[in-house]
Amino acid sequence: MFNYIYWDPKKEIFTIPIINYPIVWYSLFFLIGFIIGYYIFVFILKKYFLNFPILFEKDIISNERLLKDLKNPQNYKQKNISDKIKVTKKNILTSLNKFINGDIKNRISIEKAFTKSILSMKKKAILITDKLTIFVVIATILGARLGHILFYENPSYYLNNPSIIFDIRHGLSGLSSHGAAIAILIALYLFKIAIKNYKPKISYLHLLDFIAVPTALCGFFIRIGNFFNQEILGTPTNKFWGVIFAHPADLGPIIPRHPVQLYEAFFYLLTFLILVFLSYKKYFLLRDGKLISVFLIFVFGFRFFIEFFKVKQSDIISDASFLLMGQYLSIPFIVIGILFFIWDYLFKRTS
Repeated sequence: MFNYIYWDPKKEIFTIPIINYPIVWYSLFFLIGFIIGYYIFVFILKKYFLNFPILFEKDIISNERLLKDLKNPQNYKQKNISDKIKVTKKNILTSLNKFINGDIKNRISIEKAFTKSILSMKKKAILITDKLTIFVVIATILGARLGHILFYENPSYYLNNPSIIFDIRHGLSGLSSHGAAIAILIALYLFKIAIKNYKPKISYLHLLDFIAVPTALCGFFIRIGNFFNQEILGTPTNKFWGVIFAHPADLGPIIPRHPVQLYEAFFYLLTFLILVFLSYKKYFLLRDGKLISVFLIFVFGFRFFIEFFKVKQSDIISDASFLLMGQYLSIPFIVIGILFFIWDYLFKRTS
């Protein structure tokens, strides 16, 4: 037995005094993933905006303040720009775009010179990300929890006990990544409608592309949380890296198992690094549907494979079934990913 890894961490990190609310490892890792993912999304969205140096009407915070600073420069940065253009209240946007002339360096110099009247690309990325975060957080929690109930448990039990569906005192134990994925797809569509007046335009597929990168990293942290929770267990193994979970969530036998949570976690981390690398390539950043296609093929393709090393989790799937619920749910995402990736090729062929 000493050849195997014995794993028995405390589920709770600490308890908040007075309200007696426990902070569990899973929730902490979930939160870390979201926080880091927020900044990654801002970074990628800003990179996207850098390809569109043109100044839009909504990028001007205050026309009056901007016109005043152009006619009466307050510093050398403003004077350097005002000396090169002639502006009136009617042609201010046109004049500034002539100065920019498609050069991102000129756009950035305007942002730095008129910080109080021009919305920088970074600030615009932050504003959009702030709004998106609300949509994604709600969709993730609702979709992941309801998806778990629908795909892996007996829904009628929760219909009779609705109060335990979102029992946060237990860290929302039981979440489905497939349920979260479906809910996020819907949330992003609603968000696309909410930002339809923003420029440059961000297509629905581009939103999926940009969110795919931080989502892969979130998947890493979530699976680490599952490992601490001793849930989503692997099949028995005699390999030296087998893990003995002292208190398995399914109350199963205490035997060496494949640490499938770690298998998934590190593959998701690898996928994240690949997506970050690809996001630096203009083809993948600007051609909508490419980053999300890589994400879907890699993540759900690996998910389909790794399910063979997991114990059955769903109460819906028969024990005689060759595939598990996670595999059935992964197939549509893999197909969609392949279609997204070859869409350009198919379109050119048909046209």
